[in-house]
Amino acid sequence: MRRQRSDRRARARDGDAARGTIGLAMRLALFDLDHTLLDGDSNRLWLERLIAENLAPAALRERQAAFYASYEAGGLDVGEYLAFCVGLLVGRPASTWRAVRDAWVEEVVVPLLAPEGLAALRAHRADGDRVAVVTATHGWLVEGIVAPLGRLERVATPPELEGDRFTGRLAGPPCFAADKLPRVREWLARDGLALEAFDSVRFYSDSFNDLPLLQAVSEPVAVNPDPRLAAVASARGWPVRRWRAQAAGDAPAH
Repeated sequence: MRRQRSDRRARARDGDAARGTIGLAMRLALFDLDHTLLDGDSNRLWLERLIAENLAPAALRERQAAFYASYEAGGLDVGEYLAFCVGLLVGRPASTWRAVRDAWVEEVVVPLLAPEGLAALRAHRADGDRVAVVTATHGWLVEGIVAPLGRLERVATPPELEGDRFTGRLAGPPCFAADKLPRVREWLARDGLALEAFDSVRFYSDSFNDLPLLQAVSEPVAVNPDPRLAAVASARGWPVRRWRAQAAGDAPAH
């Protein structure tokens, strides 16, 4: 009988240890990109770079401004806007664009990554959390943006490629606003996981548009929140963070 009790205690200790290990592995940290990790808007910064290098006409600034006004008014056609963003890459091979993108990341993007955000990302990694960026920005651009951050998973809007060329179409549904939550669920499902399987899920975002995903996680964090998100965060007692880089993220990139 004493041996049986001893065996049960040993199994209990093993189980506790295993649950502790699983707990460490089953925490998830999600980061929005624009105005959260990046102190600026990635698509606007990219367009300005293309215009500066004569790779896109300056007149496209007007279309970008019109899209942004629609976004601010809550009436953005996200499919049309993302097609505009991906359409900027049509006409040249992806392999040719890569050098342009990587130079832009080094010269423009890296200085605009918020130090506090990078510190939070490093802390999650040090704790053994699974970490990903969740953004509406198309995946090819995001791939370059996050490259300096080391191995970082991405949930983003996929652009369509045929061989080495962009078609100007999307290869899947957008990862924007209410659509971020199903995109995260689909991403996890590819590994046989569900959002609810994690002991904790933290999501950092600046935008009221991300409210569906913020409400679905256990630890929502409002970063540089827009007025509507700031009101929600205040009402619900969510933590608020201010992450800023030294430069002004919405200034034209040179």
